[in-house]
Amino acid sequence: MKIAIIGIELSQLVCAHIILDKHPDTEVHLISERAEAGLIGELPGLITQPLSNIITNQWIGDLGSQTPTSSDTAVRRSWLEKAMATKLVERGANLHLRTTTQQDKTKSGESITLYGAGYSSGSTLLVEKVITKPENKSSSYWKGGVHNEELNSSDYEGHRPDGLVEIWWPAEQEPPRGDGKWLQLMDWVGEDPALSLEQEVELGQSLASIA
Repeated sequence: MKIAIIGIELSQLVCAHIILDKHPDTEVHLISERAEAGLIGELPGLITQPLSNIITNQWIGDLGSQTPTSSDTAVRRSWLEKAMATKLVERGANLHLRTTTQQDKTKSGESITLYGAGYSSGSTLLVEKVITKPENKSSSYWKGGVHNEELNSSDYEGHRPDGLVEIWWPAEQEPPRGDGKWLQLMDWVGEDPALSLEQEVELGQSLASIA
């Protein structure tokens, strides 16, 4: 069986790993306009329980200094996505980056023509299933930052393995204040940054169920 997954964000990576767990012989293709998985931009990495309870260790490559312990309450999400994509390639999945698609129905499935900078540009994939993430319809905007200390009046924060603190607040509010300094600033659209990572994993599980 051949399956195409459009996108390489967390939910799509989870979806691909689950498919390979259930059907190891499946030919999985992940297609994205992005230049690489993870490491570009940053999304919420707050966790309410140990990461190993949310994502099996067998899906994650080397996280190095970003490997969370049981006491950490955040993980650097861009590194997590990169490590999960690396593991997918090790498992035989195909990543098509900087690539756009044109899709057409066929009698036996779907035909996907690939366009972009990758080696597969101009080629056509014939797949039984195309999996696409639902559109994010949230209208809640958030600001985030990585700080070198805890801040006052912060309701959405988590401690990363590298000793830094990830913090989020509604975009219309002033950022929490402290004596240290911001090391990175971020933007995100969604309902609750504290649940974002876990909900993306749940979405990936749902997407895999239709494969």
